[in-house]
Amino acid sequence: MTVWTFCWKFRKWTETIIYVTNLAVSDSILLLSLPFKMYSYRASRNLGPGFCAFIECLYFVNMYVSIYIIVCISVDRYIAIKYPLKAKYFRSPMKAAFACGAIWSFVCSVAISLHIQFFFANNNPKFCFLKMTEKPTATWIIIIIELFGFIIPFFILCFCSFQIIVTLCKKSRESQGIFISSRSIIIITTNLVTFIVCFLPFHTGLLIQFLVDSYGDDCATKENVRTFVSISTCVASINCCLDAIIYYLTSAEFRASLTQSIKTMSCQRKISLDVIEVQNTQDTQQSGEG
Repeated sequence: MTVWTFCWKFRKWTETIIYVTNLAVSDSILLLSLPFKMYSYRASRNLGPGFCAFIECLYFVNMYVSIYIIVCISVDRYIAIKYPLKAKYFRSPMKAAFACGAIWSFVCSVAISLHIQFFFANNNPKFCFLKMTEKPTATWIIIIIELFGFIIPFFILCFCSFQIIVTLCKKSRESQGIFISSRSIIIITTNLVTFIVCFLPFHTGLLIQFLVDSYGDDCATKENVRTFVSISTCVASINCCLDAIIYYLTSAEFRASLTQSIKTMSCQRKISLDVIEVQNTQDTQQSGEG
């Protein structure tokens, strides 16, 4: 619905619309990979190494694209609120489109390279999304995933969120715009909490799994850690649903379009019910006359 609203109902593409549309596309593609992910977990099913590799890349590419676009939205709002006079020099639809293109290119190239390493390390795995060897993942791969996939985006998001909240509180005291600032602070805080809840467990699980595979000998511990990684992957997927909050709250255009669509549907439903009621009344009268 978000993609349809932004692509076919709005002719003017703003920075927010570009970011949110790319986020919606990323979330939609990730959701499309989930049925194949569930299907692959059945022991009697085999998607094949080629298709399995494609689904895994599809899943993780769109997870990290979502992470980076959420960070871009936060940085964009930070510039607009913190430096409103200079914002026109740093913000434009063209720059937002370039940033999204760079994110897709960077994440796809890194994901494909890393997946090739995982593929050969797992000795041509038969099951998707499962680490089939006790050999620990290469240290440099874990560093890249943890540093560029979570730590750097997390600190950028925390910095921008903190600065935005401080700036809004200051402006609120100066202009007494308590309602506007409170609503914006709630949006920013919700976005940060959602990011932490969805992505912190998954990246923590990857790090623990690396340490256990490297230094641990207890099979039960390794099995528990792998179970935790699987569960945290599911938690990370919930971000696709929670991003709907970002779609609605960060874009006034989407809120207006959604409200108008709901009103239109309500009016059409009311008209349909009125027509049915009139027809029933006429049928009753005709039956009485008969």
